[in-house]
Amino acid sequence: MQSFYLSVLIAAVLFADTVQAREFTSEIEDLFRRGKTDSALAASQGFVVAHPDSADAHGYLGTLYTEIGRLEEALAAFKRVIDLNPDQVDGYRNLSLLQTRIGNVDEAILTLTTGIERLPMSTQLLNERGLIRGNTGRLDEAISDFESAIRIASKEPTAYHSLALLYATGGDNESAIKTIDRGLSALPGDAKLLVNKGGVLHASGDVAGAFRTYRSAIDSAPEDAQVHRSFGFMAAEAGSLAVAEAAWAEAVRLNPNDLEVRNTLGQLYINKEDGKRALEQFEAIVEIEPRAAVSRHTLGFLYRSKGDSDLAKQEFRACIQLEPSWTEPYKSLSMLYVEEGHLDSALTVYNIALSVDSTDASIHNNVGFLYSMAKDWENAKKAYNNAVVFTQDSEMMRDVQENLSIIESIEAGEVQVRHIVVRTEAKARDLLGQLQAGADFAVLAKEHSIDASASQGGNLGFFEKGDLHPDFEASAVVLEVGGLSEIVQTPVGFHIIQRTL
Repeated sequence: MQSFYLSVLIAAVLFADTVQAREFTSEIEDLFRRGKTDSALAASQGFVVAHPDSADAHGYLGTLYTEIGRLEEALAAFKRVIDLNPDQVDGYRNLSLLQTRIGNVDEAILTLTTGIERLPMSTQLLNERGLIRGNTGRLDEAISDFESAIRIASKEPTAYHSLALLYATGGDNESAIKTIDRGLSALPGDAKLLVNKGGVLHASGDVAGAFRTYRSAIDSAPEDAQVHRSFGFMAAEAGSLAVAEAAWAEAVRLNPNDLEVRNTLGQLYINKEDGKRALEQFEAIVEIEPRAAVSRHTLGFLYRSKGDSDLAKQEFRACIQLEPSWTEPYKSLSMLYVEEGHLDSALTVYNIALSVDSTDASIHNNVGFLYSMAKDWENAKKAYNNAVVFTQDSEMMRDVQENLSIIESIEAGEVQVRHIVVRTEAKARDLLGQLQAGADFAVLAKEHSIDASASQGGNLGFFEKGDLHPDFEASAVVLEVGGLSEIVQTPVGFHIIQRTL
């Protein structure tokens, strides 16, 4: 009777320990899932204190130590897992992965070898050792590991995948395909093996064979998002964008949270100038991952092109909050203010951006442009000179130096104009009417002007008093920038003049 009560008591204690352990694991996983890593670590430490001989407790602790970079403590935790339960595959695997991460490859291989000696039928440990050996150039040993895993479990696909990848990485596509075909003999219609075969065929230049194989994979697993995803990227590389678009659209339908495919599909729609569908993809990305700053920036541009400046500003400001050291959103927000005519607001944002990166030549160039629009030539010159100092772009350098020359000409009292000159007053009046109705000056100049400047849209550049015919000069200097003159007659013909600076 006494032994019966003792057995019941032991069973009750074990049950209570199991329940408590489950409570710890649930708490740790919930905290980690919610991003509360420090709290999850504290719970793991409590798990170890409460259950010092639990391999699971030390396994959770090792994982959390790895997550926060306390690698020496993680190593000790995983070694303790093996000591407590030498028949648990995860202990050897996790320890070897961490040893590989910190560069102790030989120790990682030794750990896996110890595990394989203890658990000779573990294909998982054989595959892990094969991967490490393959990644470190020990190809024959890696092949041996993968072949051993295949012999032990011929209907498990992992070793076929790894061995085929090893051959393909080394340029032996023929052996890679033979390996995959062996796998398909054991696992007919395996979608992932078919996808890998399609990838190898594509790399070998057999695009038609790759397409056939990918379509076979889709036939085998029509609801597998990864298959459609892979097919899309292969088709895009092969230049079949319509096929890629359809495959990615199906991948997103099956897995709406695949942000990479959504982004790729959205960019494809942008290139096709399909703003509506591009907007749908990037709005979905931001809804799924609000901290995706690059996607929010793209979304801002899409709103801007749609004419919704308020939403565009909202996205650019969100980018700045998420990534304050990234200057592109500042530039985008400033340009939006410029388009709306809010030059002071644009300048304020640019100056904030310069406090983030004072060496960004494009910002200095844009600041120079804003000061030029305000006719603040001194500050414009300072900004342009800063752009000269920091730019390494030859085209920007040329533009900046041209702008500095223009400012010098303006400060010297010079005027910049363009003109259209024709032989008859009637023709001139007809063209003036078209210009007053909104016609493009440069286009009309190229089509109708008889002057050599016609090919340049009528641009005469800067001139000082005395450079041109007196009647022409007198009409030009009284114009506002952008203004059109009445018809001016000179010995050359009948002119229409527009002041540009």
